[in-house]
Amino acid sequence: MSQRVTGAPGDRLPQTARDAPRSHPMSRSFRATAHHEFTPALDAEPTAVTELEERFFEIALDLLCCLGFNGHFRRLNPAWERALGFTVEELMSRPFIEFVHPDDRERTLNQNRAVRGGGKALGFENRYLCKDGSYRWLYWNAAPDSPAGVIYSVARDVTARKEADAERERLVTELQAALAEVKQLQSILPICSYCRDIRDDANYWQSVEQYISRHTNSRFSHGICPSCLTREIDKLESMEPR
Repeated sequence: MSQRVTGAPGDRLPQTARDAPRSHPMSRSFRATAHHEFTPALDAEPTAVTELEERFFEIALDLLCCLGFNGHFRRLNPAWERALGFTVEELMSRPFIEFVHPDDRERTLNQNRAVRGGGKALGFENRYLCKDGSYRWLYWNAAPDSPAGVIYSVARDVTARKEADAERERLVTELQAALAEVKQLQSILPICSYCRDIRDDANYWQSVEQYISRHTNSRFSHGICPSCLTREIDKLESMEPR
């Protein structure tokens, strides 16, 4: 759209609306056109950003939340329902600390207090209650918005990783114990040729049972083998009066 501007010979004509006096027809026309054409575009931009944020919040795989300084969730994304089984409404109806494992509550409240005071939670871990009664390990990063009285947080379910770490530790402990037993038994043991007692490192003589019980986790159950049974019965029969 253009506006023809006329004037007396030798007059300097305004080239843009910026050059035109506010009372000039071109100025009035341009401003009216600009307001009509550009205001909707400027208004549409925040709407598009808001829609993008909403989509991100809904689709995100991690657990996103806004936690009020009063201890109640203000907003949660659908990932919470998938992870814990509670609905968003159920989670928001109670103080967040009620969903935390009892053994983790004290340090969780300490961390929450530190964040509300202006700190950040980086790599904080605790356990959250599921609707079926089990618990899931969550890995947290959080920062405060003090003027709004809210903490913005991102949590990730790391239960599988924690279980794998625990299983690995158990296997390592068992392997170390087995290696220690082998190391204790692999040396040559001095044993008496007659009574079969074993001499230990302190030069004390012990029965085989005592030695093995002390140096391993093995325990003994007593019985009698067929050869010994026959021999002992023969002894008893020979002792009977004829």
